[in-house]
Amino acid sequence: MSTRVELSRPLAAAGRPALEAMLAIVEAAAAGRPPYEHATVSLGLESLAIPVTIAPEPQGQRYECEITIVPETASGFFPRFDGSISISPMREEGSELWLMGSYTVPMGAVGEIVDATLLHGVATASLERFVTWLAEEIERTTGPDSQRAR
Repeated sequence: MSTRVELSRPLAAAGRPALEAMLAIVEAAAAGRPPYEHATVSLGLESLAIPVTIAPEPQGQRYECEITIVPETASGFFPRFDGSISISPMREEGSELWLMGSYTVPMGAVGEIVDATLLHGVATASLERFVTWLAEEIERTTGPDSQRAR
């Protein structure tokens, strides 16, 4: 069974610059390029790597790419997230970062019980930290000080 997740964060950056920054950050994190070579999503006592498959595909007023977040280890105890990250331009100014998809807990019914009781909210909280980190990085790389730092 999978659990649906939809998270968003407002961005000051306009749609196109936010999209370009998002794709650059995610591609660099997936490839392990500085400064994102250690980018991880924290989950309990272990880290999740961010291997991603990038497939940017404009859809109306939204721009998105597919993303998969899987455990760094093959322990079989941590969930897998499959979904997309997207940027929605706002009418006035700025944009919104979205993470949508679902995570699947391992170990079938036993995993579902553990996720619903002992680890309730841990996977979603980890994804919330990832979205917050990504939004902060987009803002940092598109903000007024970003041109001076380059």
